[in-house]
Amino acid sequence: MLNQSSVDKSSASDTIPSQSTKTSDAPSKKTDKQSEEDHISKLDIRVGIVRSVSAHPDAESLYIEQVDVGDKEGDVHKEPRTIVSGLVRHVPKDYLEGRAVIVVGNMKPSKLRGVLSQGMLLCAMEKDLDGVVTKVGLLEPAEGSQPGDKVTFESFTDEDTVPAPVLTPKRKWFEKTQVHFSVKDGVAYYKGSPFRTAKGLVRCKSISEGQIS
Repeated sequence: MLNQSSVDKSSASDTIPSQSTKTSDAPSKKTDKQSEEDHISKLDIRVGIVRSVSAHPDAESLYIEQVDVGDKEGDVHKEPRTIVSGLVRHVPKDYLEGRAVIVVGNMKPSKLRGVLSQGMLLCAMEKDLDGVVTKVGLLEPAEGSQPGDKVTFESFTDEDTVPAPVLTPKRKWFEKTQVHFSVKDGVAYYKGSPFRTAKGLVRCKSISEGQIS
């Protein structure tokens, strides 16, 4: 939310609705429909730990975060990634620092007001009737989740799913997937399938119903 693409609790059922594919007599249309729907596997969604947070020197609304997402080179842990997020007006620095978060790790790196951002923090949000964001809350993994732990979606992805190395902006894989994200009863979902790490469900502590970005 307000990261790479924008500068500016309760229990839930674990039942996963079955997904069906409708047979079509037009192969090309069927292929197009499948390609439109099958994007969640392209996203590298994982757990991160925010190690430090600082104010962006050139933008009052932006934080510069150092986020450990479990990157390794061989057996050696790499330095945390720099991620720029527009969360200053929504999430206090003291709350964000040290927090376990959910990160899209394969966004194409891009500069936000001169600082290279290497990922996106996913957040839940509420909007008013005019579509203006009124509240933002972090998505947080189940207790015990570690940096780099994969977020999976039953019936769509599992621990063996290999995401795209980088999300190609022209193909809009993130945007086409994000419209199917939601928060219900405080639990994050993709098309009715909950966000989940090996330790349990991904939740938002401050928003019960909303969108995710």
